Amino acid sequence: MTRLSAPAALLVVAATLAAGCFGRDRSLQIRDADQTRVEVRRLYDSYRDEFPGVKSLSAGELVELRAKEDVVLVDVREEKERAVSVIPGAITREAFEAEKEKLRERRVVAYCTIGYRSGKYVQELNEQGIPALNLEGSILAWVNAGQPVVDPQGAPVKRVHTYGAQWALLPDGYEAVY
Repeated sequence: MTRLSAPAALLVVAATLAAGCFGRDRSLQIRDADQTRVEVRRLYDSYRDEFPGVKSLSAGELVELRAKEDVVLVDVREEKERAVSVIPGAITREAFEAEKEKLRERRVVAYCTIGYRSGKYVQELNEQGIPALNLEGSILAWVNAGQPVVDPQGAPVKRVHTYGAQWALLPDGYEAVY
């Protein structure tokens, strides 16, 4: 059996801690951008069966759609989440509901943190005859696609309310709030 010197053993322990071992929450480990996008997609896909028949689009597809059409982007998150940041131009679920009859003719896309709550909301809208879409991976996919978020006053920010540590899947330079 090879025995490590004290300095070598200390380096092994430090490297192990830095790698996120010893029970550290897996969601808080350092990931590269590709790993983060894959994990966002995996989480979204794990919820997908909860809203069968709901059509969705990727963050990239939403960027393209917004360049061509007047899209109603509906943020279904709670007020405390929206107070941290939103996708530019988004309106609240409450604002959409108040103007639903007027807005129903436009393209409607809903989002939340990862896509579960917005998927359920889109399912409700579809049942009411409103052909809404769900943003796959929602605000997490949006920022991981390099797209901006703003605070309630419209100023660019690098903070996202991630609902919890499990969803703290943000690109470098962003702060998770939960």
